[in-house]
Amino acid sequence: MNDDVSIRMNNEDSLAPPASLFAPRPDKKGPKTISILLIMGSVLMLLVGWGDIQNSMAEDFPDADLDAILGNYQNQDINITEEEYQEYHDDVRDDGAYSVRGYSLMVGGALVLSGGFLLFRLNMLGVKLSLAGSIIGLLGGFGGTWMMVQVSEKMLPEEVTKITELMSYLCGV
Repeated sequence: MNDDVSIRMNNEDSLAPPASLFAPRPDKKGPKTISILLIMGSVLMLLVGWGDIQNSMAEDFPDADLDAILGNYQNQDINITEEEYQEYHDDVRDDGAYSVRGYSLMVGGALVLSGGFLLFRLNMLGVKLSLAGSIIGLLGGFGGTWMMVQVSEKMLPEEVTKITELMSYLCGV
């Protein structure tokens, strides 16, 4: 090779600089950790969605759930009878709020679940599916809960409506 084209300086006899001790590598643990969190969150979305779908098909609100809800309200000195809450359930069911929230959470949860598994395999499609599922779940969940708040304003005490409204905001965040 010609001395005029060398990358070394004239009269430099030193060795080439050593290679980096820590070569940059793509991170594989981070996306896999995120995917595990996505899978666990999607299971929660699917369970809540399934519960809302069951409520949308039920004639009466389940007694076990009703006792827990009414007991919680009565501990806070809010008086609601079983008949009032059953009437609220009927109006929410007829309004379609359970269906909107349930089906959107089921579709969103399925997308997040499949996206989580794809992301675990380091497939970029998993990120897009998880994001789409999260947006669908957020919009449908918030919309369904907003519909429930509109019904509860007409039928239930103000405290219950406020609690439902605040929970919808907290779950939306």
